[in-house]
Amino acid sequence: MAVRVVTDSTCDLPREFQDRHGVVVVPLRLHFQDETFRDRVDLTDAEFVHRLEAGKTPPSTSQPPPGEFERVYRDLLQGGADEIVSVHIAAVLSGTVSSATIAAQEVAPGRIHVVDSRTVSMATGFMVQEAVARAERGESAAEIVAELVTMPPRLGIIALLDTLRFLLLGGRIGKVRALLGTALSIKPLIGLGPDGSVLPLGRVRSRSAGLARLSELLAEHRPLDRCGVVYVGDPGDGERLRSATERTYPGMEILAAHASPVLSTHTGPGTAAYCYLESRSKAD
Repeated sequence: MAVRVVTDSTCDLPREFQDRHGVVVVPLRLHFQDETFRDRVDLTDAEFVHRLEAGKTPPSTSQPPPGEFERVYRDLLQGGADEIVSVHIAAVLSGTVSSATIAAQEVAPGRIHVVDSRTVSMATGFMVQEAVARAERGESAAEIVAELVTMPPRLGIIALLDTLRFLLLGGRIGKVRALLGTALSIKPLIGLGPDGSVLPLGRVRSRSAGLARLSELLAEHRPLDRCGVVYVGDPGDGERLRSATERTYPGMEILAAHASPVLSTHTGPGTAAYCYLESRSKAD
């Protein structure tokens, strides 16, 4: 049984992985006043960060329309797929799951399985990796989904932001509002709750202290099955975090990637983050 995997542009997996395993990526949208761009299609990461830094206000973002998912699903089914597993950014953060669900019901509800990752970025990407590995082993969509729905409690993101400005302007401030009103030099640390909502993890006085604190927070979640680094702007931050993590977890593949423009819109330049998957032994 051929199972194909679909995700969206916020999953932050390397393009080489997507291409090698035939993962279909549906882009979210970025709206700069009267201009609309498809996430990671019409703008490179560098071009987007330049626009973000130069503009007075960040763009708004939106989910792909259901019609785009319909086209993707129909093409895959007509191209030989028996079933589709479609894994997406947390429903609490985006309407992408809703769009995908509407499209699945329209095209072939019994053959298309939409999964709310309840997270974002490379944490969603780890679920995509798991889906791909199981599909390539010949598992059915039902078997794959049964595993995927067990993963969100073990997935996490911890991030250092340069400022809370972008979360505030994007309306994603949530419980992190408690960190507002601090000195401008303070660097906030945030994470995601069980449903994907943004939570405060503390604050530090310098970027170097923040990067060190990220590694300390990551160590609290050992042992890990997977780990990745995501950054916005300076790839040096990603390399520093990856190097530190490779020393702590020798032999583990540590992926590093620039955050998608949609995610970058809400966190801002200077963001550095770990995404991780705790091992089952810790969960047990």
